[in-house]
Amino acid sequence: MHKPLLLCLLVIALAGLVGAAPVDRLAAYRAALGSLPRPAYVEYDYIETRSGPDHVITEQHRVYRTQTGQERNDTVMINGTPVVPAISRILRRDSWPYDVAQFAVSSDDYDISPAGMALVSGRKSYSFHATRHQDSGFRITGLYLDLRRLLPVRETFDVTGAGCAGSGLIDFAAASRYWLPTAVQVNCTAVTAAGPSIFKESIRFANYGFPNAIPADIFTAAEGTATPTP
Repeated sequence: MHKPLLLCLLVIALAGLVGAAPVDRLAAYRAALGSLPRPAYVEYDYIETRSGPDHVITEQHRVYRTQTGQERNDTVMINGTPVVPAISRILRRDSWPYDVAQFAVSSDDYDISPAGMALVSGRKSYSFHATRHQDSGFRITGLYLDLRRLLPVRETFDVTGAGCAGSGLIDFAAASRYWLPTAVQVNCTAVTAAGPSIFKESIRFANYGFPNAIPADIFTAAEGTATPTP
């Protein structure tokens, strides 16, 4: 007598779960993005490779940065050859171009639609298509969220400008209690008198450190000549 009743209750409960509204992952993503801490002091390395039709340049850099925007960038190696002494560039900029917040996808600027599950570097993620409402030189095309923290593990984008048009991606991951970039890739095609030319750039970030302070004299070194700072 009791078995059919229990079975009936179980079926009703499961039906309720199936019909329940899914978690608003985009709202959770924006909330997680808005509450992210920023390191007061950060040190990191990056390797940048730029290639064109007739050249390839690979540079290794060491960066020191404060939350207030002080920054020092040392070029320590070019094409495998150590730079001694390192070429130092001292600058100040309030926002870091590769901060995850710089790639925020808002409903004001984009139409966003779910695209199911996806693999990013072998890890499952929630994926979304993004379409910018207005034309822009930079537009996010895809958003991939970590299953647990609902923060972006990858964003894809299209970019145009300076006579070049292409696409790229940026990857993020946890570093201590922060969420920081791990890699950037961009491919761009420029039309020249000799025909279309493809240019590529990649950046790989590594060795993040979060000291309690950075000595002030780090940011008063003589300024040298360096390539643009990522």
